[in-house]
Amino acid sequence: MNRNIAKILAIGAVLLALFVLGQSFLYTANDDSGLPLDSVSQGAVVSSVGVNQYPERLLIPKLDIDAKVQKVGVTKNGNMAAPDNFTDVSWYKFGTVPGYLGSAVMAGHQNNAMGLDGIFVNLDNLELGDDVYVVDKEGKRLHFRVVDIEVYAYDDPTPLPRIFNTDDSTYLNLITCAGQWLQSAKTNDKRLVIYAKLVR
Repeated sequence: MNRNIAKILAIGAVLLALFVLGQSFLYTANDDSGLPLDSVSQGAVVSSVGVNQYPERLLIPKLDIDAKVQKVGVTKNGNMAAPDNFTDVSWYKFGTVPGYLGSAVMAGHQNNAMGLDGIFVNLDNLELGDDVYVVDKEGKRLHFRVVDIEVYAYDDPTPLPRIFNTDDSTYLNLITCAGQWLQSAKTNDKRLVIYAKLVR
């Protein structure tokens, strides 16, 4: 009898652990990127581009990244949505399509609530001149090169026009969390932004 109770308790403990682990992977996965988009223009480019030209994969050879790209919009809080897992990146579908004039924006997680690595855990290792590639649904590969690296406060709206609306060339801007965890806000206090420009 005691053995049966022990088995039941052991199975219950395993199921509880799996549930907690699952929750940790989902934690912040659908949260905001911390980038309020009230002043950001939307849809100007995407509406005129074929679906086959949407991004399918993001490649960063220096970081051994080959990630699936999710299409995301805006959360209920008015911020850019993040990917729903820690292995993919998200592309802001109401902005610019990579390869077109303007600023295409992608986001990825640095880690999860248990500290397990996300796809952009090493994004801060990128340097000026490093290569970034986007592959569209037709298999066409676009080559971008890092031209600037900045860190901003998570709630600072100042850089938003540059991140989302710069249209003097063809950009790909990558975003992830940085800095320290803020328990009250349930997010990190900084955002790392990698600015990359299309190589002609």
